[in-house]
Amino acid sequence: MKMRKISGAFLGIYFCFSAAVSAYETFIDVESDYWANEEITYLEERNIISGYSDREFRPGNEVTRSQAALMIAEALELDTANRPSPDFEDISESYHAYDTIAAVSDEGIINGSNETFRPNEELTRGQMAAILNRAFSLSSESKVYDFEDVNKDYIFYNDIKVIAEGNITTGYSEDNTYRPGETTTRAQFSVFLARALDDTFKEEPYATPPITYFDDRIDEAEETIEMAMYEEWEKEFYDNEPKSPFNELKDTFLDYYTEDITISRWKEFYEEELDSWGPELAQAMPYRSMEDTHFVERTEDKVVIGGTEPENELNEQEMYYEYTVVKKENDWLIDNLEGNTIE
Repeated sequence: MKMRKISGAFLGIYFCFSAAVSAYETFIDVESDYWANEEITYLEERNIISGYSDREFRPGNEVTRSQAALMIAEALELDTANRPSPDFEDISESYHAYDTIAAVSDEGIINGSNETFRPNEELTRGQMAAILNRAFSLSSESKVYDFEDVNKDYIFYNDIKVIAEGNITTGYSEDNTYRPGETTTRAQFSVFLARALDDTFKEEPYATPPITYFDDRIDEAEETIEMAMYEEWEKEFYDNEPKSPFNELKDTFLDYYTEDITISRWKEFYEEELDSWGPELAQAMPYRSMEDTHFVERTEDKVVIGGTEPENELNEQEMYYEYTVVKKENDWLIDNLEGNTIE
C-alpha cells in the first residue's frame, strides 16, 4: 500500500468542515465526561478529524460517505496522488474529495454502486463496519456474536461479526442489537476508528460466556431435572410408591435454577402436574430441541436467550422460547422461561 501523510489543513478544508481548530483545544460541545471525548481528542490530535470554525465538533451529526473516505485516508496515511479514475458518474475531477475517493476506491475500502459513489449520502452502521473491516484487514477470532437484528444472510453480517470479535463494537447491550441500518454519527465513527487504530480504546465485551456455554448449561439442567422427576414418576406409576417430597429434590433444582423459579414453577409442576406428563416430560423443558439459539439480551449478570422449537411428534405447533439466565455468585442460573406459539 502506498502511503502519504495528508496535511491537517487538507483535511480541515475537504472534510466539509470549516477551518480546523488547534489540535489541543477542547471542543465547546464535547464535555470532558462525554462518552466519546477521549477518542475524539485522540483523532483530533493526529489531524484525522477536525471541528468547525465555531469550535464545535457536533458529535451527533451524521457522517457522509465522502467524509468517511477522508477520515480513513488520513488514518491510513494513504497516498492519494496518481490514482486511477474511479469513474463514478457523480464525482468529477473538480470535486473537493476526488483524489481521496479515488484512493479509497482503488484500495477497495469504499466502493460505489451502479457507477455512483453517493458522496453526500449518510453512512449507515452496517456500511461503517464494512469500511473498517476492509481498511484494517481485521481477522475473525471465531467467537460467537449474534446480534438480534443482524441475520446471517445480511450483506454486512461478516463485517459486523469481525468488528465485534475485535472489540471494536459491543453493540447495544440493552437489547443485544447492532442497528446496522441506522446512520453513523461523528462521535460513533470517531470511537470505532480510534479503536481500530489503538487497542487501548477497545471496550471489552460483557464478561459473559459464549452462547455455546449456555447451550450446554441449559441442556445439562433440563436433562438432569427431567431424569430426577422421571424417576419419581416411574416410582409412583409402576411401583405405586408416593413420589418424594419436593424438598428432597429441591437442591438438585437449585444447582441450575434460581430459588424464585424453583418454587414458582417447578414445585407446583412437580406436585400437581407431573403425574400427567410421564414419558412426555421432556416437553416441559424444550431447550434441547430448540434451533437457532441466540442472545436476545446480554449484560454482565444477565442474558436472555431465544430460540425456536420446531413442530415435532409431541409438539404440534412451532414455538418460540426465551430463557432468562442470571449470574449468582459464580454460577449462571435459569431464572425464567417463557414460550409463545409462532403463527
